[in-house]
Amino acid sequence: MTKLLQKQQSDGFGPSFIAPNAFAPIHRIEIPSDRLAARKLLREKCPTLPGVYGWFDSNDRLGYVGKSKALKKRLLSYFSKTVPDPKMNRIRRGSQTILWQPISHELLALLREQELIDRWTPSYNSQGQPTRRRPAFVCISNSAAPNALLQRQLNTRVAHCFGPILGTQQLREAIENLNNVFSLRDCPEKTTIQFNNQLELFAENRQAKCIRYELNTCPAPCAAACSKSEYQSNVERALNFLNGFDRSILDQLRRRMDNAAVRHAFETAAIFRDRLESLSWLDRRLETLRRAQLELNCIYEVDGLNHNKVWLLLDAGLPIACVPSPTDRQSAESALGWIKQIASKKQRFAESPLEINLQMITLSWFRYQRRETGNLISVSAARKRCRQYQTKMSA
Repeated sequence: MTKLLQKQQSDGFGPSFIAPNAFAPIHRIEIPSDRLAARKLLREKCPTLPGVYGWFDSNDRLGYVGKSKALKKRLLSYFSKTVPDPKMNRIRRGSQTILWQPISHELLALLREQELIDRWTPSYNSQGQPTRRRPAFVCISNSAAPNALLQRQLNTRVAHCFGPILGTQQLREAIENLNNVFSLRDCPEKTTIQFNNQLELFAENRQAKCIRYELNTCPAPCAAACSKSEYQSNVERALNFLNGFDRSILDQLRRRMDNAAVRHAFETAAIFRDRLESLSWLDRRLETLRRAQLELNCIYEVDGLNHNKVWLLLDAGLPIACVPSPTDRQSAESALGWIKQIASKKQRFAESPLEINLQMITLSWFRYQRRETGNLISVSAARKRCRQYQTKMSA
């Protein structure tokens, strides 16, 4: 058995960023060959709590990780007389043991599931893998003539970044339409840029290097057909749209589509329709992120086990830490260290695939569980509570 598998077996699922007081002890059972015996064992041993579970094969390899808000009910479904999903039968037949880890809260279970998928890459998990269906960012480059581009990871080419956003193909189409609508180039970075207000020792007769200049969707900075200030004005308009400051382009596209339809220019109307739908989709995704930056720069207090509380610290919806709710000076000082990061005005972006997926899970949770915003604690309120414990202990 390899060291990796030894660690996997001895530590259960391995370490977590989630606070220890959110976990109940891990339980592991051998799967009986008889279906009814397996159901009887699960009824006796498995709790009706949120948590994560894993299926291990005869070589102790983790083949599948799942999450449930009721572990017993979920695991019993694998041994139903009629299994709801054929994949569940394949997982059960290929496994020898089940391990489960109760967790105090459903969102923490979701985050733990993603943490385990990223760490162990189980073969039966199709979603959440670090190399599959990865979100991406829409960025404005820092080149001489900036343009919109898709980036998986942030680098020195980026001047402005928005995301992460799930749906790579739709995002590619939105970026293409963004460059077209706001008249930004989309040529390779190695393309020479020459604005018409730049002095040249020997003037050249330049030609636009693509058809977009003829289609009036690019001002051709490659052919000195525009000034730097004119091009930068287009960049500012695109940034205003991406920041949510100016959405007038959507109304303009809608009017152009309607006018083209009235003239029976249906192909032109279809072009404007596609651009409108694409940029509207992008605007909705960005609005979700903007709302998260305002609402989810805080602490989410949830129940731990044994009547304890847990603080999930969120930086624009990105979970950066999960610690016990302060009950003494030491825990208060630990929490204050993380609160300082949230209070920083500097925007922090999720960078690794794991961070991106954790942020997407948290954003989705609050989008569908709006009532849970009542359990959010502001940075100032959390800091005040921590300092009360510091003062109390000092006295």
